[in-house]
Amino acid sequence: MAKVALLIGVSEYEPGLNPLPASVKDMQAIAKVLQHPEMGDFAQTDIQKLENPDPQKMQEAMETLFSDRRKDDLVVLYFSGHGIKDESGKLHLATRVTRKNPQGRLIKSTTVPASFVHNIMSDSHCKRQVVILDCCFSGAFAEGWLAKDDGSLDIRAELGGEGRVVLTSSTATEYSFQQQEENLSIYTRYLIEGIETGAADLDNDGAVSVDELHEYAKRKVQKAAPAMQPEIYAVKEGFKILLSKAPIGDPKLKYRKEVEIYASRGEISIIGRRILDALRQNLGLLPEETAAIEAEVLKPYREYQQKLQQYEQALVDAIGREQTLSDYTRNDLRRYQEILGLRDEDIVSIETRISPKNGSFPFPDKVTAFKSIFRKYDVPVKLPNKVVAVLRYPRVMIGAGVFATVVLTFSSLVKPPDVSVTTQPNPAESSTPVTSPTVSPTTEMSAKEFHDRGLDKSNKKDYKGAIEDFNEVLRLDPNFTIAYYNRGYARSKLKDYKEAIEDLNQYIRVNPNDAGGYLNRGFAYYNLDNYKQAIIDYNEAIQINSNYALAYNNRGNAYADQGNYEQAISDYTKAIEFKNDPLSFPYQNRGDARRDLGDYKGAIEDYNQAIIIDPNYVKAYNNRGLAYRNLKDYKKAIDDYTQAIRIDSNAAYAYHNRGNARSILKDKQGAIADYQKAADLYQQQGKTKLYQQSLEKLKELQK
Repeated sequence: MAKVALLIGVSEYEPGLNPLPASVKDMQAIAKVLQHPEMGDFAQTDIQKLENPDPQKMQEAMETLFSDRRKDDLVVLYFSGHGIKDESGKLHLATRVTRKNPQGRLIKSTTVPASFVHNIMSDSHCKRQVVILDCCFSGAFAEGWLAKDDGSLDIRAELGGEGRVVLTSSTATEYSFQQQEENLSIYTRYLIEGIETGAADLDNDGAVSVDELHEYAKRKVQKAAPAMQPEIYAVKEGFKILLSKAPIGDPKLKYRKEVEIYASRGEISIIGRRILDALRQNLGLLPEETAAIEAEVLKPYREYQQKLQQYEQALVDAIGREQTLSDYTRNDLRRYQEILGLRDEDIVSIETRISPKNGSFPFPDKVTAFKSIFRKYDVPVKLPNKVVAVLRYPRVMIGAGVFATVVLTFSSLVKPPDVSVTTQPNPAESSTPVTSPTVSPTTEMSAKEFHDRGLDKSNKKDYKGAIEDFNEVLRLDPNFTIAYYNRGYARSKLKDYKEAIEDLNQYIRVNPNDAGGYLNRGFAYYNLDNYKQAIIDYNEAIQINSNYALAYNNRGNAYADQGNYEQAISDYTKAIEFKNDPLSFPYQNRGDARRDLGDYKGAIEDYNQAIIIDPNYVKAYNNRGLAYRNLKDYKKAIDDYTQAIRIDSNAAYAYHNRGNARSILKDKQGAIADYQKAADLYQQQGKTKLYQQSLEKLKELQK
């Protein structure tokens, strides 16, 4: 297997196209981490670097990269520079000679079209292809270049393919965003940080896959420049291509990941400070080492605050010059906002706080833009003031919104000859009614009525009926995004996890800061046995809400199912610590992990706590019985199995486990009765394998 890379940086351009000083530096920095033996481990001779190439040299190098490759080779193409769309909307990568003709049209022969890249990739035998584009699709052109840019570009169609993954720094088409004070562009900077520090190894398996790297960089980028929306497009195996190595057991990396948790709001709390100080001493790190790590983790938050201050100062200066802001000044402010990477909702509070009394701020088109979240109708809409305020603050809208009633379910994990049960809570839910705008047209009210009826059906466990209603909501109003969330929940309840993930993808795309969306999607991935992706989603939920007990619990389950019990115990412990009202299932799950590690006494202590919180917790009694059985205290084990059966007479696993204990104590008749009852229940429940296990036990005793 060979690993080869072509890295291209274009910083110098013809007049009419802005220079990008960071692009060549991006290329050189990527080369450094890829060829590092403890990171990318690419041979230096297998990395080609092109600095400000012309089209012919760039195309020849690309063709050479993908030619004569074996199926298991890893091929990486990296480009930092301008991306340009022609008049038909096709993507072109700019070279140092890219320019337009006197009529203002792109001279395509001065570029490398995406179609050329697609063709040579498709012709290649290699099935592990990674493309990283650190560019925007239109670039920062002089006036006239963007006149025909409609903002649409299908990267999947342009560069997609089997075993292929394409990473893009932004979906924006209006401008090319590079920070003037930085040596590297923002997206590449965080790609490199993720590889260099190992922090992009989100599931702690010692390797950084492409999706993990992108997820890490995306999260960092959006903290510093929320308007930027890095994207990843992959087909088949593309997501899981391994790009670099990551250290295991490195104290600095462990400390960094803890800082990520306690600094998720841009500052470290008082309790978080104490936790980190204690951790530093436990890990044997120097204060200056941990201070450097904290500064790096907090950097995107501080950049974001600095940009808000810069925008506020620009607005203050503008108002100082003009009592009523002209359209020209407003357009300049809008452009400055874009260059800073700020969204409309980021600056609303600034505009509200310092706007002049004459009502020239906020921009009148801002509220109109948010109205489209709820409707696309020709009839006029009257939104009350309270609703307008909510629309200006989308996170408030999501926080006030609600999805269904809290219900906990349990997934049974078989560990012959005994049966243990691990608890996995349902997706995040709440019990507050959904906040929807009050409107006059009957069309939108119909969408709301369908949504409310769907919620009612979901609460009554009529999930098929709920899905039908949510389908109607989205047919009437595709921007009623909360319906995607609730339909995803209903589909999860029906174990249609793939479709649930599709719905939650739609929801998260509009609401990237809602931890519940990531928790629910992680739950769906978990049930598809895709633990790695589940962990990535739980990580994201925890990044948004560092006290999210359910996310810690569920991530613990994913680690436990991979055999990483120590990490699972750490997560269950945090779930216990971060929940004001004690939950029973993190104690049970931690008990299971301790039992798997042979710490049976510690497991019993946890099961005791679970039972104190919930005296009718059938699974806790059953699993405590297993721990007593491991300690060969069979009488106490039987007592626990019996208590589980008293609470739930259909707990087949408790009958089976009690039969095991009775068999060991030579209570043959009691064991036969238990195995028979377990077999009958398993048969009624349609659990064929467990039914067969109980029958086999029964036959052994009846010989």
